[in-house]
Amino acid sequence: MLAVNSLCVDVSSQRLLDDISFTLKPGECLCIVGESGSGKTTLLKTLLGLMPFSQGQISYQFAEEDCQLNPGHQYLGLPGVSWVMQNPLAALNPLQPVGRAVAESLYHKSLSKQKEAERVAAAFRKVELSPELARRLPSQLSIGQAQRVCIARALVCLPEVIIFDEPLSALDAVVQKQIAWVIDGIKTAHRLSYLFVTHDLGFADAYADKILLLRDGCVEAYQPVEEFFSAPTSDYGAELIEAARILGSLDAPAAMAPVLLEASA
Repeated sequence: MLAVNSLCVDVSSQRLLDDISFTLKPGECLCIVGESGSGKTTLLKTLLGLMPFSQGQISYQFAEEDCQLNPGHQYLGLPGVSWVMQNPLAALNPLQPVGRAVAESLYHKSLSKQKEAERVAAAFRKVELSPELARRLPSQLSIGQAQRVCIARALVCLPEVIIFDEPLSALDAVVQKQIAWVIDGIKTAHRLSYLFVTHDLGFADAYADKILLLRDGCVEAYQPVEEFFSAPTSDYGAELIEAARILGSLDAPAAMAPVLLEASA
């Protein structure tokens, strides 16, 4: 699905990412974790084709076609890959009905108005929103509903890989659990591959299949999630896990359970 080999990113003679390698298989969730400045956002932008890389390989293998990114190039949209940003209200045009924002992801599909409306309505239902909300402006939604709209926008073009940039960090704890449950259910139902950038080790423990830990632009650890938390190969990783346990973020099994408060989120 996605293979990254020996990836390096240099900007103005400064190396931001050095020798990054990992794979993402169909149906997997890979969480990229690390402190601020570790290179998570740079890696995300590079995987989306928004930031050129200097060395290495990035290869996507999709059901109908393959896509290999070339060093030194930028790309405006990759087929089969969608992106969910951190702040849903910043990601949506405040003057545009949210249904129109979702439909914009279909501009290259040349669909009829009816087919487009059907796809948008289906995407809303996947994130457990009523299609009736499509006529509303972002300011008329709760922040949880706005983030669901952003996820619907990522889903409407039927991607095989979705890259999430801290999608829960702008939400309160209850809404975080609701959205996490919806995201996980969509992955299971449609066998999508997820790549999550997150600071939240509790979320990673609950939902990830593999963990990629970055530090100073390098891979500090790359392990299956069970091994990462039970037998970390990195002293730095062990310190982060211990800190998360002290703070209580790894002692929240409710993160795996559905929260039946959909009307307010």
